[in-house]
Amino acid sequence: MTRPLRLATTDHDGRMALIAAAGDRTLREVLGSCEVWLLDPLDEELLDRPWGDFAPVCVLRGGLPPGTPLFAPPGITSLTKPPPAGPPPPPPGAPPAPADAPGDHPDRITDAEAVRLAYWPHIEHVASLLRSRLPVLVISEKLVVTHLWEEMVTLAECRGIRIDDDTDDDAGPPAEDPVAGMASMSAASVNLRQRRLARLRAQLEDLKEGDVIVLTHLDLLAGSADLGRHAEARELVELLYAFPDQLVLAFADPTLPLPDVLAERFSARVSISGLPPKVRTPETRETLLGRALVTREEADTFEGFQAPEFYKHVAGMNPVRLRQAMRYAHEKHRTQPKRATLQDLRETLLTFKAQQSSNFEVPNVTLADIGGYEEVKDEIRQTLAIISGAQSLPDDMEEVRSELVPRGIIFYGPPGTGKTLFAKAIANGMNATIQVVSGPEVTDMYVGESERKVREIFASARRSAPSVIVFDEIDAITMERSNRPDGGSRAGNSVVAQILTEMDGFRPEVPMLVIGTTNRIDIIDKALLRPSRFRSIAISLPDVAARRAILRHHARRYHIALDDEVLELIAEATAGRNGDELRALMRDAFVGRHMHHVEPDARRLGWLVGRLQQGRLEMISERR
Repeated sequence: MTRPLRLATTDHDGRMALIAAAGDRTLREVLGSCEVWLLDPLDEELLDRPWGDFAPVCVLRGGLPPGTPLFAPPGITSLTKPPPAGPPPPPPGAPPAPADAPGDHPDRITDAEAVRLAYWPHIEHVASLLRSRLPVLVISEKLVVTHLWEEMVTLAECRGIRIDDDTDDDAGPPAEDPVAGMASMSAASVNLRQRRLARLRAQLEDLKEGDVIVLTHLDLLAGSADLGRHAEARELVELLYAFPDQLVLAFADPTLPLPDVLAERFSARVSISGLPPKVRTPETRETLLGRALVTREEADTFEGFQAPEFYKHVAGMNPVRLRQAMRYAHEKHRTQPKRATLQDLRETLLTFKAQQSSNFEVPNVTLADIGGYEEVKDEIRQTLAIISGAQSLPDDMEEVRSELVPRGIIFYGPPGTGKTLFAKAIANGMNATIQVVSGPEVTDMYVGESERKVREIFASARRSAPSVIVFDEIDAITMERSNRPDGGSRAGNSVVAQILTEMDGFRPEVPMLVIGTTNRIDIIDKALLRPSRFRSIAISLPDVAARRAILRHHARRYHIALDDEVLELIAEATAGRNGDELRALMRDAFVGRHMHHVEPDARRLGWLVGRLQQGRLEMISERR
């Protein structure tokens, strides 16, 4: 378990140096390498622990609120400068100043107010289009649609007529006849589209000046991207095109397919997703998201709450989901005897996002849990430094931010070398949720289904950002596209094209990474291996130094005593073995002790190594 560590540096270079520091260096060495201050007191006995044991949060000193206490690292003489000039610290015994001024946070905020604050530029844009008598299609998550359309219509000074509002429909048969009630409910479900289409026709025929028809679920009303499968979908298209001058505001979810001919009925399409780092409305000044959408009580629940740092943990959420997450976090920690920390908030947000889908999990693997491979770890730390550092670039470098943040990584190498473990360690370093998808799970026999699954995976990851998608055995779905005149496999080509489209549409402010693992990088489509899409990192079989580190790690994990001489002998004797086979050695030694009462001494370990070698020889002979 990593230990949280809050640090402040005087400049951006110092912050980047801390983020990119090697995990095997001691905390003393890292803190002594640049001008850095602690936001919390630190025991001097922790200075000799590896840097990789800590989860640092590095901020710039200039961005801290006035009066924030700063502490010099204990026992480090290289730091001789006094703290930068600023307001005097609070007197001894005075309560610490809050991380954010109380007046910056609202006392309360509703979901509707949160949507209005977060999406005001989009609301204003759609309202201007409606005032120009232009039909608009809004692509957004369904959770915010109710609040969006009301704000848009009100600002456009129109009267909204919601077609898919069924509150005035008959409730059905009396409750005392359950059989008839079930039959009627089934019939009502079948006829729901017909009723709504009839209502739509009536309103289109008699729409008054200043009215706008609102279709909050256009995707569900259409039924499918295939118009040939639903008569209602064809009727919907005919209706909308039969009245081209009537004003319509429609909404569709980004994960649901919509026929192109239906989408082209609208003069403008507006996509709304995620959250902006700053929000404002005509009545309010520009404010950080972490201040405007977090109440004062919620911010006070977590010691050290920092509004600038808060955004990167919630960038992919919509405002309604954000408010749900903060209510959940506040309720979980408000009654604790000890005040919750910023690390508690991060972990709670991760848990909340992971609970939204059974496919997401919160990773607990760190780089320190992986033995050896120091060069690979250094490359991963540099990648994490780029992802973190890009968020703090000045505003005048906004254009290059998207070019700095990597979109994806491909780990390639022999089986059993820990490629998926490295992916989970990256997600842990990003404080992100992780979704592991097996390549073959994406493929489907029906046309278009594989592409739909890819879209859903990416859409779900954006909502849970910061997030990491891991395509295990990615070669199964990204094989090189055929150059034959007929295009080769249409399904395979479409999946590759869909992945390329999704990766090219990444937003740099939404922390999200795609990781692929493969044993056959030679068959992956070359378009994916471009530096602007996937960065390739080789995970080869461990050398003797890596085998030594892997064995030592698993020996500690399984409580096996290994002296240096036996460790060296095993490391030399297991040349060509992968990390999974080395783990199996220590696991079998553990099983022998606790299940068969055989102590894992040097003789027993030597016998296990010999059995491993014999199994490999038998496998080779069978293949011949």
